[in-house]
Amino acid sequence: MAQEILLREQIIELLEGGFAPNVILLREFSYEKAGIILDGLHFSAWVLLGHIRGRQQVLLNFIKDPGNNKNVWPDAPWPPNHQPESREEWELEIDKYEQELQEVIDLIKDDSIPLYELQSNGKTFSWAAMTLLHHTGYHIGQLKTVGRQLGVW
Repeated sequence: MAQEILLREQIIELLEGGFAPNVILLREFSYEKAGIILDGLHFSAWVLLGHIRGRQQVLLNFIKDPGNNKNVWPDAPWPPNHQPESREEWELEIDKYEQELQEVIDLIKDDSIPLYELQSNGKTFSWAAMTLLHHTGYHIGQLKTVGRQLGVW
């Protein structure tokens, strides 16, 4: 039991971002630069944010309702447009990302959610949380690199 509590605490700490919260990074990213695609890349910050959110939604839905959300690795959702239509759309997307992330955190905090129980697709909720960490971390690294190249930081 103590190990499960520790695991929940560590997953939550990482989802919240530790020393580098993703939400802060996204809010710091300049809207004016969110739609720029650098030479040699196929994505902008806007596209990365949409892709991160899409995968987060899939994993969140699995944790909330595993019986109806068995496909936890469907084709990656990539937004068709490379830039937000407005500053409001950019900020709203970040807000939605933050709300969904908080929902995942709240579910992981809930000790009635069985972290290790195999679901019908052979995955566990701990796997889903760690997959979310891995996937988001990978793309946040890309976003940070794009931001540095664009002079955001």
